Amino acid sequence: MLALGAASCSDVLDVTPDGRLTMDEVWASSDYTEAFLSSAFDNIPSKHVNYYWFDNLPSALSDDGWSCDDVEGVGPILAYKGQGSASDNLFEHKYLDGFDCEYWKRYWASIRKINTFLEAIPTAAVRSEANREEMAAEAKILRAYYYLQLVKWYGDIPIILTVPDISSDFTEFPKQPAWKVLQQCVTDCEEALQSPDVPWRIANLSERNRMTKGIACAIISQASLFAASKLYCHGENLWRYAVEKNKTAYDLLLANDYRLYTDLVDDHYNSAYAELFVGSPGYPAESERIMVGRPEAPNQPNYWVWGMPIQSNYRAGTVPTQELVDAFDMLATGQPILDYRQPYLDEYHLKPNWNPNSGYALTNGTDADGNPAQVDSNPFTGRDLRFEAVCIHNGSTVYVGDASSVVTTFEGGNCELRDNVRTHTRTGYYNNKFRQWYSCASKRSGDGAWVYFRLAEVYLNYAEAAIEAGDVPTGMRLINEIRHRAGFDPTVDLDPKGDQELARLMVRKERRTEFVFEEHRFFDNRRWTANNENIECEKYTTGMKVTRQGRRYTYTRFLVGTDGSYPSKRSYEAKWHFLPIPIDDVKTLEEKTGEKWQNFGW
Repeated sequence: MLALGAASCSDVLDVTPDGRLTMDEVWASSDYTEAFLSSAFDNIPSKHVNYYWFDNLPSALSDDGWSCDDVEGVGPILAYKGQGSASDNLFEHKYLDGFDCEYWKRYWASIRKINTFLEAIPTAAVRSEANREEMAAEAKILRAYYYLQLVKWYGDIPIILTVPDISSDFTEFPKQPAWKVLQQCVTDCEEALQSPDVPWRIANLSERNRMTKGIACAIISQASLFAASKLYCHGENLWRYAVEKNKTAYDLLLANDYRLYTDLVDDHYNSAYAELFVGSPGYPAESERIMVGRPEAPNQPNYWVWGMPIQSNYRAGTVPTQELVDAFDMLATGQPILDYRQPYLDEYHLKPNWNPNSGYALTNGTDADGNPAQVDSNPFTGRDLRFEAVCIHNGSTVYVGDASSVVTTFEGGNCELRDNVRTHTRTGYYNNKFRQWYSCASKRSGDGAWVYFRLAEVYLNYAEAAIEAGDVPTGMRLINEIRHRAGFDPTVDLDPKGDQELARLMVRKERRTEFVFEEHRFFDNRRWTANNENIECEKYTTGMKVTRQGRRYTYTRFLVGTDGSYPSKRSYEAKWHFLPIPIDDVKTLEEKTGEKWQNFGW
């Protein structure tokens, strides 16, 4: 079957997936009607460590992360080398059933199923009329979710709200500008919000695969922001539209008891922010979490797939970059350690442009080779609490079993930087986000569930839209509320003093530090640039090498994966804004329509 659902034998269209019932028989039973809609949920991606071989690919390809599986010659290293084609690319290739893949095929298949359901539901057998309305509304939210994912991965696509006839050549479904598709996502969700029977959040774990009004608001927020962004808007000024939709979503969520999570329960974590990502559904953090996936199984905890050598890990996984570490402000002053407008004085990011007002303690010197380095100063003290919540560094404390241990990444340390094995960091850092504080080989635990949408995103979506539309005060109020939860005192609130460009830089950096390894940075870097522009911030990746002589520590920045004669990641090139449409579908669609379908550069 074509991904768009056209080419198929007509008899297949008349039976359910089990091959035994005709569709008429399905719609004659309320149980089968519900089961048919339920099957449309099957292609919701698992995310997190469920990409190829447990790597969070969007994080590994962004400037926030580097995959230590580069030494294996598979996974993200293929993208780092610029390898990939419309016939075989990292995200689409199916390695095993358990990994997320084949987005083009799977999302279109689910959209076709939802369209089939929506055409049948007006006369299908249901338990009650309220149930009929509720299922139709949830189907529209689910369709909006799949369309949002398709646009994020592929850009301009058709809008198909019916079930195409088997003889369709798809000339009646041309590619639409991404912003129009995203506006259709908003429309679907707004229609669903009118249903009185759709809940605002799930009541128990048995309802985990339900769509809610909370999810509808989150989709409205993200879809409208993306529609107005440079990559998707096709030159249309949609910032006022994005402000209007985000304000509505924000107001509705607050009116229905969604709140930023601020009440720390387990003091093994340094902040409520850190605790937010380790709990399963039903955890107190549910006040902020809008759409949550299944908890990760205990046999695949993060110590194993994103761990450290002292915890007998299988691999280090995707680790933070120095660029990410540089993004965390000083807690006491609320100031960035690097200049907002020009954080680095060189293309390679080896020469930081220090902000003299930050209060960052720094002793400049040189390492043994004469390179600029930080000597006898701890570059990790006094930072934004979110830094410790997401980054493990030289001197961090972790648990191995019931005993605490100090992580040492200096040469010869217990978690030293190495460039030849997958178990050790490539950048000088390890990931701390999503980790249960006690997870290790001798004390396994399940990881927290993946959070698809949470209230903090709506805050910062709204803030960005407001700033871009010229309402800097509203944007900064929302940003500072997020920072208060992160531990910043209101006396050090960010204030761009009416400078819209500075406010834009502030909200972009705040998104980076708030959404570490939640996939946002990958899509943000792309939507902030045009389709034919390189994603320059991802060109070079740096780490921090630590050496020790007695009690003297030297911290030296270095390029990861390159000597500087070529980029660290070829995936910074413009073609990597979007995935290529699978080659077989492109050939068929271009033959049928006479139009070019493939994405730029592929």
